[in-house]
Amino acid sequence: MKPTFAAFLAALTLATTAADAAEPIGGSFLSTVDTVATKTLISGSTNANGLYLRTIATGCAMNLTVNVVPPGTGAVARPIVACSPNSSTITGSAMLPDPLYVPAGWSVTLNTSAGYLYSLYMTYDLAGQ
Repeated sequence: MKPTFAAFLAALTLATTAADAAEPIGGSFLSTVDTVATKTLISGSTNANGLYLRTIATGCAMNLTVNVVPPGTGAVARPIVACSPNSSTITGSAMLPDPLYVPAGWSVTLNTSAGYLYSLYMTYDLAGQ
């Protein structure tokens, strides 16, 4: 082979290998079934470089919200998923409609009424890891 063609073939092989390398999406997973009313799912200190929420699915027996909370004392929580049942005998469900970027330092929390069963399934990626 000519040196030029050999260099082209080597570059093509490297480019193909890099393109085929799968990058995990939603590499971190959180699953919980609980009755705790207020829970920090991802703390602001864990979210050091930003965070990509890929999926969130909830089931609830009482009103439930998943929130993102900016850093700082007295910061107002911003709901991103809200679950509400139709009655006291029927459970509700809700999902995050689209992936969401959460800036560095912000936390992800869950709030509901104490003593009511809920389920939460979440996939996410921490930026820079």
